[in-house]
Amino acid sequence: MKPNLPKISVIVPSYNQAAYIGETLDSLWAQDYPLLEVIVVDGGSTDGSVDIIRAHELRLAHWVSEKDSGQSEAINKGFRKATGEVVTWLNSDDCYEPGTLQAVGLLFAGDPQLGLVHGKSLLFGEGRKQTVIGLDHDIPLHGYFPYMRFPQPSSFFRRSVLAPLLPVSETLHYAMDFELVVKLLLSGGVIRRMPGVLSRYRLHPQSKSNHQLAFLKEWSRVVAGFFQSVEGGEVYLDRMRNAGLQVPSDLPLYVSALNFTSVELEDVFWQHLHLCYHTCYQALDREACRRISYYIKVHDHQRYVENNYAAYDRRLKFIPKFVFNWLR
Repeated sequence: MKPNLPKISVIVPSYNQAAYIGETLDSLWAQDYPLLEVIVVDGGSTDGSVDIIRAHELRLAHWVSEKDSGQSEAINKGFRKATGEVVTWLNSDDCYEPGTLQAVGLLFAGDPQLGLVHGKSLLFGEGRKQTVIGLDHDIPLHGYFPYMRFPQPSSFFRRSVLAPLLPVSETLHYAMDFELVVKLLLSGGVIRRMPGVLSRYRLHPQSKSNHQLAFLKEWSRVVAGFFQSVEGGEVYLDRMRNAGLQVPSDLPLYVSALNFTSVELEDVFWQHLHLCYHTCYQALDREACRRISYYIKVHDHQRYVENNYAAYDRRLKFIPKFVFNWLR
């Protein structure tokens, strides 16, 4: 006997995405999912998006076009309207792969304890090679806390688990999804990886994904909030500062039902620091790389050697910026 499929609510936040939003909505209708609720929250577009949304309005549960403060506020508006047992958001330049909602619905229907599922995404865009991103294997629970480990378009939440953690922080514009994951897992929510590609994640000149340093700054804020919220974590706030990372004074405090070993907290810290170095390296932030690599060299020389930081440092020091960009 097949389990009863849950109703799935998909929020589509959008602003001036007339070139893409029609394809996004078509990918939702192509799912042919029997219990689908689509909510479009447009930020007052002036590029023709509203005409495209109106062409789909008979199939929409709700839509609005009005000014807002950005994506996070739009998502919150959508969550307040959503009635599905499973909820998520799909940006108006992304699409679902065929069969995604059916697979997700079956997974949630088969496990009443499940709070969050995630899969892979196909990165695509004009003039770029297609690349699959996302986890290829299961990771320990603490492995989800150093940074966002999976693409947001391929993630889905159980609304009853998510509701106490809302609203999405409207002060975060790049890491609101990561903070939701951290809060959900700290509250005891159950997470599960799906092996397949669930969505297509479009890259174009206006993509937020082009602003990696902005993502990094907000991810570091969430990681610092994690350390402040768990037993034994505060020592790592000083270590983040000593490594030159930005740790704001107004850190969020998350409710935690979990305990972590010192080994797990160490792993979260080093994974995040490793990400910081390589994000700054790709952005050619020589000063940030210098501070981080010096910290690693002094405090864990074996890690410094094994991860070949010296070679990265030499490239940053001696290769001119235009040559570095060409080589990269």
